[in-house]
Amino acid sequence: MKISLFYKNVTVLDYAFLDDHRGVVGDALNVDVEFVGETDHEGVVFDFSHAKKKVKEIIDRDCDHRLVAPASIVETHDGISKLEFTYGHAEEKITYECPEEGICLLPFSYVSKANIQTYLETIILKEMPKTVKAVKIKLRDERFGEDKPYFHYTHGLKQHYGNCQRLFHGHKNTVDVFINGQETFEFEEWLAKDLFNHSVHFCLWENVVNKDEIENVIKDKTPEGRYPELPEVKISYEANQGKFSGTLPGRAVYFLQDETTVENLSIHFAHLVKSQVGEHDNVIVHAYEGIAKGAITSL
Repeated sequence: MKISLFYKNVTVLDYAFLDDHRGVVGDALNVDVEFVGETDHEGVVFDFSHAKKKVKEIIDRDCDHRLVAPASIVETHDGISKLEFTYGHAEEKITYECPEEGICLLPFSYVSKANIQTYLETIILKEMPKTVKAVKIKLRDERFGEDKPYFHYTHGLKQHYGNCQRLFHGHKNTVDVFINGQETFEFEEWLAKDLFNHSVHFCLWENVVNKDEIENVIKDKTPEGRYPELPEVKISYEANQGKFSGTLPGRAVYFLQDETTVENLSIHFAHLVKSQVGEHDNVIVHAYEGIAKGAITSL
């Protein structure tokens, strides 16, 4: 007889990964888990409350809010990890240096959902009770409505007390825009596609190292928004977990004057939409950070 225990939506994995065509990409996935094994003397494979707590603890510790990358491209010395990644036909470059906790090392040559699932199954099984003989992980994308615009983003919050301080962690989100109470697809698509190019890194201007070089290109413009003509952007800051530094192609970066919290993102998005509609129109924006959580701004 084969018996297994399943737990759907045990947690959400918010992370970033390296893509051969898009560079660094934020993502968010629902996590389902199945424990395959045998029952103990009480007829239990694994107590539900302990199962969820333990699986979430392991995923949060070893994978969540990290950049997931092949171990072969990462060098780690004295607790500091470094990588360099070239992608696309134009051979654009990304570099990253951070405390080793900022990167999840996969024992594979590339990153995919299947490889992340295999990695999680392996590390979780090592910490399971004897009644659990195998672990099966399923990673699921959030389901948006038909033709609902969405985008991927990465960011790092240097003053955050938790793992959001890591420079290259990310999310995948839709955005809801309401004009006078009516959801407006036009502005949702404008934000996700036209302004954020479906995938973007939100960067606090204060954290930019090569400000002079960038200001020389954008001239008298306020450094807010995305400038596809820019050279590479160098980012660096000190956080509680250590120093985080990276470089990205200029077209992949969206500058903000305020920290890139979901609260500030929702405010910024709402002001962007407000600038496109009448002064007397009511604008409401729901900005998301991962799955089923976020902030609402009304103007």
